[in-house]
Amino acid sequence: MNADFIVDECKLEEHFTKVSRLSKKKIGQGGAAAVQLMNSKTADADHQGNKHVYAVKEFRAWDDREETEQEYIRKIKSEYAIARSCEHPNIVRTFRLCTSGSEWFHVMDYCEAGDLCDLINKQYMTQEDRNCMFKQLIRGVDYLHSRGIAHRDLKSENIVVNADGCLKIADFGTSEVFCGQHPGLRRCRRPSIIDQEQEIHLCKPGQIGSRPYMAPEIMDRQEYDPRCVDVWSCAILYLSLCFVGTPWDGPTADTKNYHAFTTSWDEWLAEHPDGEIKKEGSLPSIAKGKLFGLTTPHARNMIMGMLHPDPKHRWTIKMAMEIVNERDNYRGVDPWPCCQQEGYSDDIRTREKKVMHKHLPPDFKKKKIF
Repeated sequence: MNADFIVDECKLEEHFTKVSRLSKKKIGQGGAAAVQLMNSKTADADHQGNKHVYAVKEFRAWDDREETEQEYIRKIKSEYAIARSCEHPNIVRTFRLCTSGSEWFHVMDYCEAGDLCDLINKQYMTQEDRNCMFKQLIRGVDYLHSRGIAHRDLKSENIVVNADGCLKIADFGTSEVFCGQHPGLRRCRRPSIIDQEQEIHLCKPGQIGSRPYMAPEIMDRQEYDPRCVDVWSCAILYLSLCFVGTPWDGPTADTKNYHAFTTSWDEWLAEHPDGEIKKEGSLPSIAKGKLFGLTTPHARNMIMGMLHPDPKHRWTIKMAMEIVNERDNYRGVDPWPCCQQEGYSDDIRTREKKVMHKHLPPDFKKKKIF
């Protein structure tokens, strides 16, 4: 695909004063960009008269030793177009693509509670908190997959939470449009739900994502379905929520925990040649061990289904959604309670009872930033 992306650009100076640009506060740093907080001069003031604060992603300068300038700009525009086209409660809103001289910026919502990695490390969440967070995560991923978009780098550092306890997926720098037309070719219009019969474009072999969350087919440098990669990462994220850390440093045979995991799978597959993990059925022995000490059968089945080493047999996000949304009074199974109702409670007959999670640490206070 060589066509130029059609995206609107504007000058950073149009929306942020010189004082705001100079007094910016860094809140995140990665290999490709840094994220700063800036006060907007054009956004509507809140009820207290304060200017709106945005998270502004400032991309690293172009390096001609790594790529052409056209490739550099195309990647920035691709990330912006995908993020800008997404409208979902569990995805960070992206508003503008800005330039200042030769520098490029994405202007996004600021989520005051920070990233999920920091919140997990504070070790204050209850199991109900964790389940609610996971439910919000897969709702966001389900939205992406149903519209032909895969994230490909889901990890706790790329998940942020706002002051209302709403989880948001962020950072679409490695995202892939696996089905349908790229939003950058459609002026960033919201993507439609894809037809199930449409062709799925597989990704070429290559290292992408973060090792602890990386699916084995990426590490093995196979051609892969990016949806399966996202499913695997979501399962690792749930284990991170439950056990305050990822189960291994990477899916390689020389990693002790991962070796135990694959050995357990090999034994199970020898007895179950169809390779299917069912909602109610036997699981690899490791599912009940310390590494995956999940307390409920439904959670164990779901996570093992999402961590199937063969992507052809791995559960989809839709299948995980069925577990967290399931209502079966006969077996004592209820939907995982969720505090976020926006976009999910249109039908009063199936509306979930809202719970009062906030997911915020005890010391959280909405502070004046500048």
